[in-house]
Amino acid sequence: MIHFYGLKKRVIKNFFIIIIITILLFESMFILYIRNYYYDYVKQTLNNQAYYTKLIYNTSSNVDNASFETKIKNIMDKQAVDEKSKNFAIQIIDKDRRLILDQYGFKSNKILEYEDVKKALDGDNNLTPYMYKTEETKEHVMSISVPIKANNKIQGAVRYTLSLSQIDGVIFKVSTWVLFAGIVILLIAISLSIRFANTIIKPIVELKLFANELAHGNFSIKLNDIETEDDEIRDLANTFVYMASEIDKSDKLKEEFISSISHELRTPLTSIKGWSETLSYDGITKEELDLGLNIIQDETERLIKLVEELLDFSRLSSDRIKLKIENVDIKYLVKSVINQLIVKSRKKSISLDAYFEDENLIQIQGDKDRLRQVLINLIQNSLKFTNENGYIKLFISQDDEFTFIKVADNGEGIEKENLKKVLDKFFQEDYNKAGSGLGLAISNEIIKLHGGSMDIKSEKGVGTEMLFKIKNKHIESI
Repeated sequence: MIHFYGLKKRVIKNFFIIIIITILLFESMFILYIRNYYYDYVKQTLNNQAYYTKLIYNTSSNVDNASFETKIKNIMDKQAVDEKSKNFAIQIIDKDRRLILDQYGFKSNKILEYEDVKKALDGDNNLTPYMYKTEETKEHVMSISVPIKANNKIQGAVRYTLSLSQIDGVIFKVSTWVLFAGIVILLIAISLSIRFANTIIKPIVELKLFANELAHGNFSIKLNDIETEDDEIRDLANTFVYMASEIDKSDKLKEEFISSISHELRTPLTSIKGWSETLSYDGITKEELDLGLNIIQDETERLIKLVEELLDFSRLSSDRIKLKIENVDIKYLVKSVINQLIVKSRKKSISLDAYFEDENLIQIQGDKDRLRQVLINLIQNSLKFTNENGYIKLFISQDDEFTFIKVADNGEGIEKENLKKVLDKFFQEDYNKAGSGLGLAISNEIIKLHGGSMDIKSEKGVGTEMLFKIKNKHIESI
């Protein structure tokens, strides 16, 4: 059983109305054309006969002086021997509109009130065929009357009549076939419109079910293959699929974020709480006091750094980070960052050095604090994954448009399949290592704001190279 409701009902209803109107208009025009075609043929035949009669019996010099009776006799004699004239019914009418003779030779004094007779006897030169139904048999006929003159005066008229019964039968038969064909076409069109409606409705129903699953939190659902052309519905389906994958990613990202931040918060807070309780005990030694205070200080700095990264992440996500552009001495900036982190590198016996390909580096335009943040993030990331007696080397160079900085180490390296994920937010190859997984992601966004890009090369167990470039000029003048 076919059910029509909602959008499907509207589509089929509109198609149905359009198809019916189109078929009715076409059939009406076609039937009207057929009717006019046959009727015009009859009119032309009557007009030719009327013109011939008028030409022969009213304007010919040979018969101009003949009497009305003579002319009538000639017309009737010609009708008896002329095959074409036998197709017409002929009536002879006197000037008082009385029927005095017909093609069968019958005489009658019946008054004829037909319009064509009146016009002919009134001397109307515009001879026009008229359609009637006969009074006796109600037969559908077309007739035309021609005035007959004698001594240049109208003495009567001859009326030619053709039956339209056969023509009406042909028109009816053609009309019946046209209506039947219209019904067949209508049924075919309706079936096709139902099929067409299904091609539209079915994928929309699939999308509706898909959206309902998304609304209930099932972001991992897969959309069935939708049977549709490469059109707007296909684009909409692809958009739904993309939206679902992005929501799924966001959902997983949220879970990873909560898991990562919970771990990162729990560890320093546990240390702070534990040492705070330890320092409150009586009899604690000076060495234990110094150790506990140092641990509390380090863990507090770790929490502050984590909060700052979260704030930066929030600003970047909402495009609220604005660069404070100024002239930056890149050589001085690199050296100051190395001096800031040299103590931490020496604690792990890791050498930290910078190499400038050109000692006369030009000043660049950028946000000094944000560029410092990038360098610190990259170097600290290398310190985290580089073992004792390793090295971290910075290589700085310039061309006319960009400044290039490469941070290379001989640390643990990154698995090949993870290289594309390193710059993703909250990604950590080793979750046992401290960190939020935001440092590289934030650094990459800051570099993009400076009109640059970052490229990472790494081999597991060999080391990592992080190369980024930034534009030398961020604005025309400063």
